[in-house]
Amino acid sequence: MAARRRRQSFVEQLLYVLVLIVVWIFLWDEVSGMVVISGALLAFALMRAFYLPPIQLSGRLNFFYGAYFLLWFMFNVLMASFQVAWLTVRPRPVDAGSVIAVDLATRSDLLITLVTMVNGLIPGSLVIEIDRARAVVFVHGLNCADEDELERVREKTHQIETLLICAIGSPHDIEALNDARAEHGLKPVLEKRAIREREI
Repeated sequence: MAARRRRQSFVEQLLYVLVLIVVWIFLWDEVSGMVVISGALLAFALMRAFYLPPIQLSGRLNFFYGAYFLLWFMFNVLMASFQVAWLTVRPRPVDAGSVIAVDLATRSDLLITLVTMVNGLIPGSLVIEIDRARAVVFVHGLNCADEDELERVREKTHQIETLLICAIGSPHDIEALNDARAEHGLKPVLEKRAIREREI
């Protein structure tokens, strides 16, 4: 148990370092050896100087859903890029954007943050506010003027959440997701036997 706790603590610290390095690279808008090294040194200094709350990991990782999520994400970024580019050159004006409240099944801070980040990385949508207490994200959708387009934005956000939960969510997250899907008459995403995955 102690060895597992130490291993999980090491993984949490490594995640902090990697995230801080990525943020540093984004700030410099450049990937080079000097930027990565300086980002790593700054990350270690920040972790020593300031208290950072622990990252609550689920303890499971599904490689199949992880790979599927990455492919889904890359495909959607590509398709959304073409759609946004078309909106800029088409003769018809762009319709008004809308802000949609999307209820999430998970209460995990990590998963809510990841849903927000992934949504923002796909062109045409952006999470502008989070109601953490109710697990609601407010998504701004580009060119959303009718109910069908609003529903597409909502479905995309739910699909991001579903794939992330299937890839790295805890058994509790999976159960909450399946309960939410059952309320809408949808099938569960993972059966109980499929929840037993390799622990981190």
